[in-house]
Amino acid sequence: MPEYRRDVLADEIYVHGPPAGSGRLRVALLYPSDYAVGMSNLALQGLYRLLNAHGDILCERVFYPGLRERDRKRDDTLRSLEHATALGAFDVIAITSSFELDWLKLPAAFQRGGVPLLAAERTRFAPLVIAGGPAVTANPMPLAQIADALFIGEAEPIVDALVHELLSHDPGSDSEREALLENLTQIPGFLVPTLEQSLPVPRIALDDLDAVPTTTGIISPRAEFASAFLIETGRGCPRRCRFCLARQIYHPVRRRSAESILAAARRGLEHTDRIGLVGAAVADHPQIAQITTQIVQYGGRVTTSALRAEGVSQELLEALVASGQQTITLAPETADERMAEVLGKRLDFDTVREAVELAAALDMTDVRLYFILGIPGEDDDTADAIIAWVGALEREIAGIHVTVNAGALVPKPHTPLERAAVPDPATVDRRLKRLRRGLRKHTRADVHISSARWSAVQTVLTRGDEELTPVLRRAGEGGPGDFLRALDAEALALSDYLGEQTGDLPWDVVGECREMAVNR
Repeated sequence: MPEYRRDVLADEIYVHGPPAGSGRLRVALLYPSDYAVGMSNLALQGLYRLLNAHGDILCERVFYPGLRERDRKRDDTLRSLEHATALGAFDVIAITSSFELDWLKLPAAFQRGGVPLLAAERTRFAPLVIAGGPAVTANPMPLAQIADALFIGEAEPIVDALVHELLSHDPGSDSEREALLENLTQIPGFLVPTLEQSLPVPRIALDDLDAVPTTTGIISPRAEFASAFLIETGRGCPRRCRFCLARQIYHPVRRRSAESILAAARRGLEHTDRIGLVGAAVADHPQIAQITTQIVQYGGRVTTSALRAEGVSQELLEALVASGQQTITLAPETADERMAEVLGKRLDFDTVREAVELAAALDMTDVRLYFILGIPGEDDDTADAIIAWVGALEREIAGIHVTVNAGALVPKPHTPLERAAVPDPATVDRRLKRLRRGLRKHTRADVHISSARWSAVQTVLTRGDEELTPVLRRAGEGGPGDFLRALDAEALALSDYLGEQTGDLPWDVVGECREMAVNR
């Protein structure tokens, strides 16, 4: 059933009040995925609030694919949610990107918005394009020919400086636009591909998370986390998983205080009873049990992102059960000891079993487990070990229902596996299917496997450089086969991206972390 713009707007609840900027500078906050996904993204929610806090700015959201108009069914123009403004009519387009695969949507989004894709093709009459987010922080280079400027890291410390430069220059003037870009190179974290500047660019991190609340600003029943008020509990992760990007790009580990989390929860409970705690290591917060218990005592229903088995406690689970949560989600990643060493994921069976036993004793009997295949050095025994592991869990804990989600490893920049060779998608697909067959034959588990070919595409994007720009344009919104054919058409080989990476790396332009305070 189609969703229409006005219906979606009517369902939204503004926690901090609607934007009231003058519109002297119009900014499109472009999230290259659909509304439901974007509205569950705290980066988008936070940027929207921070930009609209400046009285001269009017920031509007743009999703792709966009939302329909009841009276404009034949108009294919990509428009903003708030006022149906065409993408090309904005002064600035700010792209926030969490996933590399979303980059495949950018050519169509720009085309439908009336904006030339490449920075070199855009004149002073086109919007200035700035891109950031976790995927860009990891490796900005595949978007270097698309964005006028790329931002590396967490934006809170530099939003005021960025807004000052945007308001001080007219991007509709060639000379002013050039001066603006020159000045952006002086703001820590900005990479302007067309200009010479000191490299590498530092990755910016907010020094004090309590200084800037990161919560849901607009509650929507149409978001993936429907009608939920999300609160970020921290950034970074104390674990040493060798494949995890979050540990690298959100280092150092920082946690919000329990007081600030609970204050945010009280604000959210004025509008909804659903409170979601999110972060890379929610269960590692030293006061997580007390926080969840207090939210329940406030009358809220609390949920968390995936837990770490070693961080599960009776008090935490009791709070989740009291909120109506029936599923415990854990990510063992592998059941093969040798592969556990490769991944740096030293989580033994007994630890997981104890966490599941605690949950089952409280009638939280649905168990969701995440595993990875396509690990460097694995063989078919890696899949067989998972089958045996899940079977043992079912035998030892009565009454549980297990769901297994398995996908292929995507070696990420800045991690210890950034240069590692990974198996080709045909090999990974065969092992994923072996896993599915074995689990269906020997266990009661439900099984969901992701596409090994899409993971291969993501590996190309995460390891690529500027040579991928024509591939993005040629592949469009097609499937993985379309992308691989576009890669071949540009005389680029998939094996070069899946194989061991040698020499200089595209993401070497990203430097060490620089912690910064918010400058008001």
